[in-house]
Amino acid sequence: MTDLASRARAGDLDPVYILSSDHPVLLDRVITAIRDAAVPPATRGFNYDVVEGKATAARITGAALTLPMMAARRMVLVRDLAQTPADELAKLIGYLDAPSPSTVLVMVTSKLDKRLKLYAAAAKKKWLHVLEAPRNPTQWIRAEAADRGVRIGGDAVARLADAVGNDLSRLALTLDQLALYAGDRPVSVDDVEDLVADTRERTVFELTDAIGEGRLAAALAAVASLSDQRQSAVGVLTMLGRHVRQLSLVHAGRARGLVKGQLAQLVGAPPFVVDKLSQQARRYAPAALARAAALLTTADRALKGMPVDPAAGDAPEGLSGTIQKTLGRQLGERVMLERLVVELIGLGQAGGGRAEVRR
Repeated sequence: MTDLASRARAGDLDPVYILSSDHPVLLDRVITAIRDAAVPPATRGFNYDVVEGKATAARITGAALTLPMMAARRMVLVRDLAQTPADELAKLIGYLDAPSPSTVLVMVTSKLDKRLKLYAAAAKKKWLHVLEAPRNPTQWIRAEAADRGVRIGGDAVARLADAVGNDLSRLALTLDQLALYAGDRPVSVDDVEDLVADTRERTVFELTDAIGEGRLAAALAAVASLSDQRQSAVGVLTMLGRHVRQLSLVHAGRARGLVKGQLAQLVGAPPFVVDKLSQQARRYAPAALARAAALLTTADRALKGMPVDPAAGDAPEGLSGTIQKTLGRQLGERVMLERLVVELIGLGQAGGGRAEVRR
């Protein structure tokens, strides 16, 4: 994402961009960088078009082929290609082969299916960009803080990453709030605790800890609480995936003979968190964690309405069929999470020692 925005700021613009991301802040920054480089503010009223809603290929290409007025270049932004039918998207492939030299066409899609011909064609030309958050957001937080002139200590950065995860939009907003809260002094861990830690965050970590420790009743209670708070199941899956990755990294670090401080750096968590993760990792063998990651991926695809095909590798052979059998039905998010929790704790029992189940 940074390279894409930096290229735009330097005036290195492609004729076409197709952008996809789960993080609005990444999309906004890249689009802003492209717009600022392509169309000066003085001519933006004539040469900056935004296409909303269910746009046809004719409408998009018509806007893109319009000549700029009193300027060298114009920009067309299509808000969401996901609303355009697949047959209409296919009609845009011809434009990719002969784009207007005086237009920068930026198209955003909230649902990227790389099997569609338009996206495959754009990928071959290197015009398809998936903007992703870093797995460990600590460096991103430090860079954001530096850009804002916010002083924040390493412990506070780690605690903020733990509290918010890699929700970059929320992280950016939270940094602004922390800067106002701290005033002229550096942001501390206590500031993060006072301002950021909330019921949702505590409940998510209660869920991950309950799964890591094999406490089924506590995990199901956490799912119920998150559902009552109307939290997104996709967001919960993101945090569960992060937790599984951390446990996997603990195993990898142990295999390399890393000490606690080195493990903390590898995992991207404070030493006291590494102690807890090390205890939980003993319940899950690396193979069990790999199977857990596959289950989370399968559930995530199902919740996002993406096709799930175990035969194509979306879920490993031999996994319990509880999740796979329910993916095609209209289940509520809570039921999906509950069944997923049972699966994950079962993997711990089978994969890394006897998990304690407290009812």
